[in-house]
Amino acid sequence: MPDAGPLGLIALGLVFGAVSAVTPFLPVEAYVIGLAVTHATGIALAGAVAAALGQTAGKLVLFSAARSAGQSRWLRRLRERGAKAAAEVTAGDGAREDAPAGRTRRGLQRLGVWTRHANAVGTRLLSGRAGPVVVLVSGAVGLPPLLAIAFYAGSSSMKVRSFLAACLVGRTIRFVVLALVPDLF
Repeated sequence: MPDAGPLGLIALGLVFGAVSAVTPFLPVEAYVIGLAVTHATGIALAGAVAAALGQTAGKLVLFSAARSAGQSRWLRRLRERGAKAAAEVTAGDGAREDAPAGRTRRGLQRLGVWTRHANAVGTRLLSGRAGPVVVLVSGAVGLPPLLAIAFYAGSSSMKVRSFLAACLVGRTIRFVVLALVPDLF
């Protein structure tokens, strides 16, 4: 029968990975490095793979949340209501363009245009053939942050299987490299 200590550490890697996937202030990398420094390479590698599996499961939750939010009637009505209220405020705003309120309004309008454009570009990129590559690189390198990429991918037309495979491979690469780093020194 296998020792319960290493199995517990591997299971903890799975749980820690899943929780850290949805909370940006809880880095699973610290767990993987700590495991690599304090335990044998085999245990560290198994913990790294378990953390990658947990991270992938957590990112799938974010992906699914973004996918279902885009189809929500409640959210659509809320956006329409907000756009209508913003139009009414803008139409009734008698502020001069050079006054602070006018400059602020212009700045917010530019920010809104830029944000909508960035969202459209990100969604288009992830919907195409490059989408899984972006997810894989994000998972392996951390740039762009996988937390944001999971949401963008969920709002794109990327297939769930493609997202899962790319995320798992990217995260496995990242965590296995981290688990092997202490052996290099």
